[in-house]
Amino acid sequence: MNDVNVRPASVAQAGAIARIHWDSWVATYGGIFPKQMFDEFPLAQREALWAREAALNADTARRRHLLVAEVGGHLVGFASVGPYRIQDSDAASAALDGELFAIYLDPHQQRRGFGRALWRASAAFLHAAGFDALRLWCIVGNEAEGFYRAMGALQVGTKAFDAHGTPLLENCYRAATH
Repeated sequence: MNDVNVRPASVAQAGAIARIHWDSWVATYGGIFPKQMFDEFPLAQREALWAREAALNADTARRRHLLVAEVGGHLVGFASVGPYRIQDSDAASAALDGELFAIYLDPHQQRRGFGRALWRASAAFLHAAGFDALRLWCIVGNEAEGFYRAMGALQVGTKAFDAHGTPLLENCYRAATH
């Protein structure tokens, strides 16, 4: 594995983050999500989202963070973390957990250890922010489920949702942050 540097994202990286987000979504969900899902969240909207998130990295009261993984100055992935968004079916104790909202790699940079580096940095940030565990939601059938399990995450729930007439399931995973 090349040396990877994981650090807080800058606003200037929003375009590259959005491109990785888009490319990863297409590669991962192209055969799962209906086209409308991609139409509703175009590249320009993703860039604006990640620029806002990066601009707020310095606000420690939010307990949220946008991290990037770089190799040789080239962005290869990113992760977004913060307090867990409680679901209707969750036990009250879930409010004590953090959440890995997003972790995406350039599809050409997968299986090189960069995801592990982002996972570890995300868990470390959440632990430092006072969370002993993290949760994440993953569409059933996403190959990343194997990665999450390899990182020690256990499935703790499942929920159904409708993606423009396509019924899908999401699994919730939980892992320690230390």
